[in-house]
Amino acid sequence: MSNEADHKQKPARSQISLALLAAVIVSLAFLGSPAHAQTYNQLYNFPGGSKGLQPGDIVVTSDGSILGAAFYGDCSCSLLFNYTDGKETVLHRFPEPTGYEREFPQGLLLSKNGDTLYGTTQYGGKETGLCAGGTGCGVAFSYDLTTGKYKTMHEFGASASDGNSPIGIQALDSAGDLYGLTSGGGTNGTFYEITAAGTEKVLYAFGPAPDGVWPNGGPVRSGGNYYGVTIGGGANTCNSGGCGTVFKVTPSGKETVIYNFAGGSDGAYPWELVGDSHGNLYGLSKTQDNTTAAIFEINSAGDFSIAYNGSYVSQIAFIIVGTDGSLYASSAGGADSSGQILKLTPSGEGNGTVTVLQQFDNTDGSMLNPFEDLVLHGGVLYGTTNYGGSSNNGVIYKLKP
Repeated sequence: MSNEADHKQKPARSQISLALLAAVIVSLAFLGSPAHAQTYNQLYNFPGGSKGLQPGDIVVTSDGSILGAAFYGDCSCSLLFNYTDGKETVLHRFPEPTGYEREFPQGLLLSKNGDTLYGTTQYGGKETGLCAGGTGCGVAFSYDLTTGKYKTMHEFGASASDGNSPIGIQALDSAGDLYGLTSGGGTNGTFYEITAAGTEKVLYAFGPAPDGVWPNGGPVRSGGNYYGVTIGGGANTCNSGGCGTVFKVTPSGKETVIYNFAGGSDGAYPWELVGDSHGNLYGLSKTQDNTTAAIFEINSAGDFSIAYNGSYVSQIAFIIVGTDGSLYASSAGGADSSGQILKLTPSGEGNGTVTVLQQFDNTDGSMLNPFEDLVLHGGVLYGTTNYGGSSNNGVIYKLKP
């Protein structure tokens, strides 16, 4: 919504003045400033220090509060925050000391009733076994929004068969069980379950090729099953390694590769997967030189196609699905490389209509490294930038498409 003040016009002195004024208004309407100038609202500038900087993942609650993660201080420390009615409140701080909770929270997810926040960290946790030496294998955590209590649900890497380095956003089933992926551990990554009671179990270990190896996006829950991508493995070879896969895995752990990337127009090394309410999946794949190659689609019948590979694709880093068949994307491009928010409507055979909803200019935010920073809630986009704003420490914004 616009945050521009309303202006009162002075009384016109003549009918000619009124006509001229009307002509000017009509002309401006056609020449127009971009739509984003009227719909973008910068909600919060992170001040740095103990209050946070470089925000990342967010979720939006039913009452409009924004929960998210940010760094803080002059260390590798991170925090969870709540932004409500113009005020930021720190919920939990992850300290830097070696051994526990060292890494940035990712993949934030709300429980069905909205009273618990879930997430993972890619590193941190106990430094034992495979994860000794200052990194840790990552943790899954919860934060009770009613009681204000933080809980480590699982520390990965406790054994050689356990997963490590959790990746992506976990999926929650109707029983309150969490399902997720790790890029390491097991054989070459795992699919795991954490029950509502807090017990973790590895349901499937990936690899070796021709199975996919090293999951790197998802899981997406659709039709009672879970879908994801692996950046390696599969039936085809790219640069002396596997090109990657899209897979399906059942809640009991039966896995099937449903697409093998070949490194051509389909790209390779997929690292992102999202789904819509109709059972269609969308993801991102890369070129051999590590730029985005294409947005691909696997429809509900299992057919693979390229949704978009036009001129903007190389700059797109993250996508979400709209309610009207469009996709919304974070992009690293635009003026001064400050980043953009795009709306993309695929039209078939890799083509699509792209609308720049917001061109950042650093004063209103800057996305030097876009990641999972977009949420669609009530028809409004909410997001963060990791730089820019009044202190160059990042902002929270909302944007009416």
